Amino acid sequence: MPMILNLLPALIVLGVLIFIHELGHFLACKLYGVKVEKFSIGFGPEIFHYQGKETRYAISVIPLGGFVKPSGESHEEVGAEGLKPHDFLAKGPGVRFVIAAAGIVMNFALAYVLFAAVFILGRPILSSKIGGLVEGYPATASQLKAGDRVLDVNGGRVTTWRELTEAIQTSGEGEITFHIERGGGSQAVRVIPKVEEVSDAFGKKHRLSRIGILPSDEYALEKYAPKRALREAGVTLANFTLLTFKSIGYLATGRLSMKAVSGPIGIFAIASKTAKLGIVHLMQLTALLSASLAIFNVLPFPPLDGGLLFFTLIEWVARKQVSFRMQDWVTKAGFALLMLLMVFVMYNDLANLAFFERIKDWIHR
Repeated sequence: MPMILNLLPALIVLGVLIFIHELGHFLACKLYGVKVEKFSIGFGPEIFHYQGKETRYAISVIPLGGFVKPSGESHEEVGAEGLKPHDFLAKGPGVRFVIAAAGIVMNFALAYVLFAAVFILGRPILSSKIGGLVEGYPATASQLKAGDRVLDVNGGRVTTWRELTEAIQTSGEGEITFHIERGGGSQAVRVIPKVEEVSDAFGKKHRLSRIGILPSDEYALEKYAPKRALREAGVTLANFTLLTFKSIGYLATGRLSMKAVSGPIGIFAIASKTAKLGIVHLMQLTALLSASLAIFNVLPFPPLDGGLLFFTLIEWVARKQVSFRMQDWVTKAGFALLMLLMVFVMYNDLANLAFFERIKDWIHR
């Protein structure tokens, strides 16, 4: 029972993401008069199904995806009588492009709505209270103490740990003046930082100022009025999207290790831990995963939505379809590569969770 409860948050999150994505395709099909034969959440044997007037709705046993099956989706399905008006392939490239892109748009929309809701409710973020000092750094030789709350850095107000660290890191080599709150009063503390050359997640080197302080476990709420929350949600989504595309570029060129990639098992583990922190944390994780799913599906890689978008775009521009044999070959090759990638990220997830070390320990015992 505890195991099921641990898995439940991840199943709910993945279920919501898959449902919203496939709902986008489903609604776009309905909008343009394309018959939908099946709407499935999950793959494999069905756990539950309902047969509607023309669509079979199903929940299947493997919760790692889903699909909407329009009629006349491939030429193998088209009989001797040819295409029918409600078939997918009977529609022009513009309509097919919209149907393929609808799931991506819905995932981006969900991410935006969730980010906005998080900012309205209040996003928990580490406060500017100091939790400890690091030996060998300037803070230990200064008047700073664990428990001090930093109010401003060189005259710039700070309330969160992110604001505090950014202010320190970009201050340069000169003396930094902190105004802190301690024991109900406030005082100024001056520290000369240590400048270090560090590498970011992409291997790019930066010179950053550091004084050697650690955060406390105190959280502040980053909370905005609805109008600003909507704006901040857009900025957050745009920044995350750009960062993700940059990461993909670094992965493709070998400048970022594939070990940084996480898969379904990693998502289950993260969702389980995040759910224990509260609903706002889980909403924020769902927003990030929804945006990630949208970005992943944009990639021009069959059999993802981006592969269909790519073929449709070629047809739209060249006014000529890519041969069905070529599409079929590329899709099958893409599917095989996708399965290899899935195996790799699942292995990576298990390695990150120390699964193999636990198996070795169990064998030795």
